[in-house]
Amino acid sequence: MILNDKTMLIERYITGKLEDTELWEFKKNLENDLELAREVKLRQEIYSTISNDKKMGLMKTLSDIKSRKQKRVFAINVYSRQIQVFAASIVVLIIIGGALFLNYIQNSNVSNYDIYTEYFIDEGSLLSTRSDVSTNNSLVESGIRLYGNGKYTQAVSLFDSNPENLMARLYTGFSYMKLDQFEMAEKQFKYIINHHDNIFLDQAEWNLGLSYLANNKTEQAHLVFSKIASEKGAYRSQAENIITKLQNR
Repeated sequence: MILNDKTMLIERYITGKLEDTELWEFKKNLENDLELAREVKLRQEIYSTISNDKKMGLMKTLSDIKSRKQKRVFAINVYSRQIQVFAASIVVLIIIGGALFLNYIQNSNVSNYDIYTEYFIDEGSLLSTRSDVSTNNSLVESGIRLYGNGKYTQAVSLFDSNPENLMARLYTGFSYMKLDQFEMAEKQFKYIINHHDNIFLDQAEWNLGLSYLANNKTEQAHLVFSKIASEKGAYRSQAENIITKLQNR
């Protein structure tokens, strides 16, 4: 995706102009492309700060220009393509400036929790669709549905009834992360890791590191991410990025 196409797709996504097929493909890209997701989030935040008052102020300024020019014999069409391009250029400059400023802030004074929120991705909904992690336990399945509906406390109460179920443990950890109860989340992920050979090991290690980070246990987090970065798992590059952020502060 070249830059112009990417920018256009983001603009159409934010303004709700993507067709069904385009929208589905774009959302899939959002799940897999962390950089794209961050850019979309940034654009959405910047657009939300451009209030109606500011928009009306811009239109009033252009209208005043039109009135003054009309008194000098010739007129300017406020809605002409030249004026619209000029206004659009101002918005682009605001977006670029905001992006640079945000990047400066993130690199100069980023907290552990900032890094955590940047890299934490809710994997619960993705895991529930994997054929190799299905369960015949009705309570666990009910808990997963509650989790999907954002009812994390209720979900935990069901998962707790199956303490030896690794999937229940994983979702319990996710639930505690959603509730910002990171000490409790750590216990769940450690339980899974101590079982060694299981299909949830990589998710448990990654989210344990993130829980340490969010809980300001920087040294423990660094150790976990260093281990992940030394292996060839799915989270290797992201772990390397976090280590670099921690070292550059």
